[in-house]
Amino acid sequence: MKDNIKSSIKYELVILSRSFAKSSKLPIEYLDQYPDLDYKILRNNSPEDRDHVASQIGNANAVIVGSDVIDRYVIDKCPNLKVISKHGVGLDNIDLDSAKKKGIVVTKTINANNEAVADLTLLMMLAIQRDFSKNLINPDTLDWTPKSLSNDLFEKTVGIIGYGEIGKSVAKRLAGFSCDILVYDPGFEGDDLSGIPVKKTELEDLYKISDIITLHLPLTDSTRNLIDVDAISKMKDGVVIINTARGGLIDEDALYQALINGKVKGVGLDVFAKEPPIGQPLLNLPNVVATPHIATHTLESNMRMGIKAVENVIHVLYK
Repeated sequence: MKDNIKSSIKYELVILSRSFAKSSKLPIEYLDQYPDLDYKILRNNSPEDRDHVASQIGNANAVIVGSDVIDRYVIDKCPNLKVISKHGVGLDNIDLDSAKKKGIVVTKTINANNEAVADLTLLMMLAIQRDFSKNLINPDTLDWTPKSLSNDLFEKTVGIIGYGEIGKSVAKRLAGFSCDILVYDPGFEGDDLSGIPVKKTELEDLYKISDIITLHLPLTDSTRNLIDVDAISKMKDGVVIINTARGGLIDEDALYQALINGKVKGVGLDVFAKEPPIGQPLLNLPNVVATPHIATHTLESNMRMGIKAVENVIHVLYK
């Protein structure tokens, strides 16, 4: 019987993403509609171990990955790969050039997590503006004394760097706070069909004017350390910076110094250049709100990403 089942297998899929189908069985039920697709859910806990990643993929035709490193070494070790399906949108852990040379299709779950990331972005803005962590009640002391006068988000000038679908979702939320919304994105022509009143501006002007700056762009050679010493020097004193995109967008040493000397009032970070950020001094500062790369980790977003990741595999293998 096992031999008959094995002989009917047409494709093999390995799922390395640790959060795949965590909130819903729908992605798995989708896979079960294809009896000739043999899949294994392995949930890789060593995403940066290239030998381990390569051994788990083995001779599979498809893989669904999270932060797992898929570089040239891994690709060369996995000769049957036809599709690398990202359970998410950031592709900086995948060697796109090597995949292209091997004829491997790389996909991502576009629009599956826009709202979840936008929600966390606004949460971080509000937490910093209102000194939220500083003013939480300690049940052991029940200290009822306000620790500070904080700031409104209402009518602040917010600069959005990167105006894709996530940037637009953030702008929609900011409109409800009557914010003056500035946008820098070379691909944005100023015609926002969402109807949100945003203003396209140059990057240096955005730095100069914004009370809050939020990053929503991919990590590439041209965007790595976009926020560095020079960029920070052009910003307003007391600026707030939010990064729910990619850790490498910010020079973390420069950010640390700016937080220490008060140039930057506060920062919200869901991502770091190295994850987990063991020994990262930013985590010891009181004006840093940090979360462990959870922007997409909602039940709704997880379900959408799982379904889309499977759809992408099916489309490539069965088209």
